[in-house]
Amino acid sequence: MTCNAKVHHGVPVDSLTRLKPQKLGRHYHKIPMYIRELSSKHPRLISDYFLRNYRINLELVKITVHEQRSEAAECIYRSPLGKVGFAIDRALLTEALECYYGGTCLPSQEAPPVSTSEQRMRSRLGIDIAQIFARSILAGATFGELNPYENAYEETVWEYIAEFQYSSHMTGTQSSIFIYLDTQLVDELTSRMTNPSASKPLGNPVNQVRHLPVRLNCVVASAQMTLAQVLELRLNDIIMVRLLDRCDVEINQQKLFRGAIYEDDGSLFLTSLESVKTS
Repeated sequence: MTCNAKVHHGVPVDSLTRLKPQKLGRHYHKIPMYIRELSSKHPRLISDYFLRNYRINLELVKITVHEQRSEAAECIYRSPLGKVGFAIDRALLTEALECYYGGTCLPSQEAPPVSTSEQRMRSRLGIDIAQIFARSILAGATFGELNPYENAYEETVWEYIAEFQYSSHMTGTQSSIFIYLDTQLVDELTSRMTNPSASKPLGNPVNQVRHLPVRLNCVVASAQMTLAQVLELRLNDIIMVRLLDRCDVEINQQKLFRGAIYEDDGSLFLTSLESVKTS
């Protein structure tokens, strides 16, 4: 008797979840969704880091979680929770290096050979971005102290690699940042998903509160109109307004600061912040 051993369906092969024997009975298959959901709640964490430290405006394109990647991690760090790997596309790394030293990186320029400054920049980005990623998936906690890990005799096995793809407003190119997680770190994530209340909070709770995301609203212009004028507004109408010399910075409609806006390399920045006294 002959039979067809294949199951025909309309589901793409790439979208299927491949279960590994060592992962059966655990919540490993939920890790990709867990990372994507928590990282998507705060999509500007890494982008704001680049804007604040390197004046690079990045827009998150997508988040992908891989089970394996042909390229090895460029930096490996050991933490109390496990080992973390980091890799960054050369285009974004070069752009950060040029902006840090005050230069301009054009997409048409050929990338120079890897320098010592580039290696130091990669290591610095790896530690900072890994901790930002940790706070997004560990409820404000970090991985703990990260120390460079170099061991030529032991091969690190990565369970998942989180890829963050960004588009640069300066060069118009798309680059990716990769965070590698080993088995010990993934076990920590699965234990938090299985029994969140049993996981011990890491670090000072006050520091965790300080890392909570807060949205700042900057009022750059205002206009006073009657209700009748507002009701008469139509699509493509033009309202004459004048930019404020000093802009109010609000959090939840509460004025906290007042500052001035200036433009640099096509991006707007707030400067000369002063506290607003409230009675």
